[in-house]
Amino acid sequence: MERKVAQTELDAEEYRALVKIAEKKGLTIKDALREAALRWTSEESGIDPKDPIFDIALGRRKAQDWGKGTERTSVDHDKVLYGGSS
Repeated sequence: MERKVAQTELDAEEYRALVKIAEKKGLTIKDALREAALRWTSEESGIDPKDPIFDIALGRRKAQDWGKGTERTSVDHDKVLYGGSS
């Protein structure tokens, strides 16, 4: 994976706070800043990882088995909506 360098300037108080928390968590300044950037972009994305739409994909629950005869329901549904055959 290609990495890009991102730089910024912090005032002395911001830097001291960053160093203190990074040391407390056993992180380098670089890793602490990366973690902060990842958290911020995740929060600002508007995507809620707790949204139930992700439950099946993330293995938090199994897909429901609707029973015999429902295997093609989505295909049949699409035929009604969009026409065509499958």
